[in-house]
Amino acid sequence: MTPKPFLQPHPRRLPRGRAVTIVAGFKCKDGVVLCADTQETIESSKIWTPKLRFEPRDMDSYDGASELMAIFAGSGEGPFVDKVVQRIWEDLQLVATFDEACDEAETSIKKTYKEYGQIFQPGYCPYAKVLYGLKMDGQSKLFQADGAIVTEKTTYSVGGIGQHLSEFLCSRMYGENLTLSQAVILASYVVLQAIEHVDGCGGDQHIAVLRNTGGSEVVDPVTLKGIASHLRGVDSESARALLVAVNLELPEDDYKSWIEHLRLLFAATREMHREELGAWPRIKSAVIEHEKAKRQVPNKRSTGPRINQRKLR
Repeated sequence: MTPKPFLQPHPRRLPRGRAVTIVAGFKCKDGVVLCADTQETIESSKIWTPKLRFEPRDMDSYDGASELMAIFAGSGEGPFVDKVVQRIWEDLQLVATFDEACDEAETSIKKTYKEYGQIFQPGYCPYAKVLYGLKMDGQSKLFQADGAIVTEKTTYSVGGIGQHLSEFLCSRMYGENLTLSQAVILASYVVLQAIEHVDGCGGDQHIAVLRNTGGSEVVDPVTLKGIASHLRGVDSESARALLVAVNLELPEDDYKSWIEHLRLLFAATREMHREELGAWPRIKSAVIEHEKAKRQVPNKRSTGPRINQRKLR
């Protein structure tokens, strides 16, 4: 009897974090804005994780006007994105000038790919698309690292599974004179549209700002919720404005009536947004004062006999 040949099982790769996300970066004349969603998909499972990293994390010890700051957002294989970003920031710690920082970041990315390319079998090296902004000495730049290929972006850059939709939106809305506040709004709109219309994008929106001069920060969640609410309130009516503006068969009185309706709607939504943002500092201050008051109240311990709770069960 001829023995049956031993069949080798086909090896299967471990689950990998796919590029089902949205990240985008915008270069403005006065700084850089980066944004991302928070959903990460591994096989058929979803998890929520921050994809935006702001450095330095300890802002109290830094001079925001002159010292090096960076923001990163990545799509691709999650652990490898984290490794690339971590290596970049570590390698930037000894730079003395802004130009040196830009060069060192690119060198760091190439070194990481060279190292892991020798570890993995050919064609199996993890992939990461990392958008990052650097700021130092009143200057800022936006970069896109597509694998080991690093390119400076003077306008905008997007990545992830929501890339095509985001490219379309940015091509219509981005302008060379965009301010940082406008870029934050555009970033919010891009992420919201990707979350709503692209399978694989989800969670919350995270946005960070690097200013050439002045403070730099991650935009607080309350502000982002206010922007999102405002955008949803005016988006559908703005789209209808195209149908009204181009319709020459519409009677002039109806056209003027609709324009007035649009003006009143935008004004009301704008005022609601302003009131929401104005209320947040008062609420935050009240919470802080409440926490301080709680810490100042002495902890009154009972002086009576202690009861063994275990015996009472």
